[in-house]
Amino acid sequence: MFFKFEKHVSIRGFDVLSEIEIVRELWGKPKTEQMSAAAASAAPSTPNSITTSLVETVNINVDDFSETFLTCSTCLYTYDQESRKAKLLPCSHSVCLFCLTQLVAHAGNTEPQSLRCPLCREVCVLPPGGVSSLPAAFFINQLLDVMQKQRKDVVPSCTSHPNDQLLYCETCDLVFCETCTFSVVNKKCNEHTVVPLSIALKRMSEIVVYRVKSRLRALEAASIAVNNEVNQLDGNVDSLSVHINNVMQELTNSIENKRRRLIESVRIRRDEKRKILKDQIEAINDEKKRLEKELASGTLDVRSMARKLKDQEAEDNWQRQIIEPRENAFLKINTDSTVMMMEIEKSLDEFGKIHASSTFPGSSTIEEFQQISVNIESSIRLITREVDGTARTTGGDPIEASVTFKNPSGAENEEPKIDNLSVIIKDNEDGTYDFNFKPTIAGEYTISVKIFGRPVKNSPWKFEVSNDHMHKWQLPVEFKYPTKMVIGPNNIFYVLDSGNCRVRMVKENGDVINDLANDSMKGGTAVGLAFIGNDELAVLNWQSKTLSKINTSNEIVQSVRFSEFDTPLDVCIDSKGRFIIVDREKVFVLDINMIPSFSFPLKNAPNGRGNCVTMGLDDDIIVGTSTELLVFDSAGKPLRNIACYSPDEEMIYGPNAPRRKSRRTVVKAVACCKESGLIVSSIEDRQGARSKFVVNNYKGTFLYSFDSPLTRGYFAPNGLLIPTHPERKGQIFAIDYHQCNVRMYQFK
Repeated sequence: MFFKFEKHVSIRGFDVLSEIEIVRELWGKPKTEQMSAAAASAAPSTPNSITTSLVETVNINVDDFSETFLTCSTCLYTYDQESRKAKLLPCSHSVCLFCLTQLVAHAGNTEPQSLRCPLCREVCVLPPGGVSSLPAAFFINQLLDVMQKQRKDVVPSCTSHPNDQLLYCETCDLVFCETCTFSVVNKKCNEHTVVPLSIALKRMSEIVVYRVKSRLRALEAASIAVNNEVNQLDGNVDSLSVHINNVMQELTNSIENKRRRLIESVRIRRDEKRKILKDQIEAINDEKKRLEKELASGTLDVRSMARKLKDQEAEDNWQRQIIEPRENAFLKINTDSTVMMMEIEKSLDEFGKIHASSTFPGSSTIEEFQQISVNIESSIRLITREVDGTARTTGGDPIEASVTFKNPSGAENEEPKIDNLSVIIKDNEDGTYDFNFKPTIAGEYTISVKIFGRPVKNSPWKFEVSNDHMHKWQLPVEFKYPTKMVIGPNNIFYVLDSGNCRVRMVKENGDVINDLANDSMKGGTAVGLAFIGNDELAVLNWQSKTLSKINTSNEIVQSVRFSEFDTPLDVCIDSKGRFIIVDREKVFVLDINMIPSFSFPLKNAPNGRGNCVTMGLDDDIIVGTSTELLVFDSAGKPLRNIACYSPDEEMIYGPNAPRRKSRRTVVKAVACCKESGLIVSSIEDRQGARSKFVVNNYKGTFLYSFDSPLTRGYFAPNGLLIPTHPERKGQIFAIDYHQCNVRMYQFK
């Protein structure tokens, strides 16, 4: 609220709206232009148009004014005309009646009755009537009256009906007098929210004051933040200057050390050469002295000397040892610094480049660009922008990111689950950044992202992690009861389309290359497919009990029918080129020429029958049965059994002791990731009437399971394939017999 000094202005009609228009702009409430225009146009032509008196004001904050002049300095309550009347003490200080009464009560009985002024501590003698007989503070009471009068005059009134207050329709944004004839035009306001104009002005004034104070606080915080950035910028420059000086000093030291080492190496080489030459000089002097002595004494052996002179080899040796210098004075150093200087200049150009960023965190946004599911690597992207919203095209910003999950506690005394994930930040160097993480619990997560220590526009950002895994891709080709698939060279998909008695060769985009159809697939009972190499495939037919080798020219290269086959259901090929075939109760191993080598039973699968087979690590054989997974070595020796469900799923907990469930889990397909050793199987739970993927590590520990909401209840892959191409890391292809499609999922 504001105290206003008036300067009256005469305004006709309903232009009183002009006073609240400014308030409305700050308040943010929409204004109805048609109603305001109608009011403005109708006012001059109306016989009884309203003339109002508004005030041009100079505002003084009432709170500050009241605190200074109209508040008791003892109790800090505002003076009034009742229990807190302003009384004037003999010392000329004003104190409210309530405080004076309390002071007298604590002063005790004195004659004459007196009290100490709470402001100046002067003893004031009271009149016979006590504190109520003290004179009133006339000036303060006048100010109170003026304030009351000004509070009333600040609200405009209708000149035709000064005793009736103006009304304000919040819906139409219209001020009107209920008595005037103009209100007939606005009868519909009876159905709207209409309040007295004084209340509307008070509300809007309070909102304006609140908004202004909020903006002042925001501006103060902004000033502090900007000053902090300036100080941090100066600090960064200082630290970079120190760093540059240190680095350049290191370079200078390295150059100086290199200079010293070169000079030292030259001197060492000189000393080596000098020693050889000095030794030769000593030998020359010794030989010279010896000959001079023999010549002077006359003891020179002429015959021996003559023989030596005639011996050419001895003469040559004497020349090498004595006459010719054994070393030379040649020393040269590579001082061609042209290449070195070019390299140094190039390195110096690259070294010390200043990377500045114009990224504005308040415009940068977090965006989710894929469905996020549990137990697989997921990504959330940050798009950085300039202050004007323009997307950045370069990276290098200092990014901070954290992903947290807090699951509310279930039971009364149960602690909430908190999952703080490790986040790997990938700079795409195009103004975008990917945050990679792997959630393990489904629910609501929060990601917080900061640039330069300041949060981006929509940080913290909440997102959902689902237990469901949506397929990432589907082969856009029609099939009829597909069972198996392999991927050959050039990324060509070979799909065993059993219902159409063919192998369809197709590209990833759906372009069909060729359809292979021959006797190996007759009857629609071909169930196994493996890639041999050299454009050759192995096809297994359970009804004819044949294993055939065909080529991409649609020719049957070789075909064998093995009498011991009962119901062969799947085939794979190991690193030695052997064919591994799973039957109902046996596994058969055929050599590279399709000649049976050996077989072994599935006796360690109680009541289980073989359904599928794949190769594990080190040519281990992994067989999926009607109960679990069996792992054998390359010679058929049993290694371990793997349950395709978690230990918690296996047990039933109740008032009695936990007991095992009676399960009927059928493994329909299995694949092994050669890189990680993870085993992925497609299982069908007959009790739950549902199918899902199960992931175990190579030792057999259950890790997790997942399915897809689009295929729940009908999802029954008969074939799984984990590609080995690096670009397909973590992918698995599911060949669904019932839904007649090939889909790709991300399993890690």
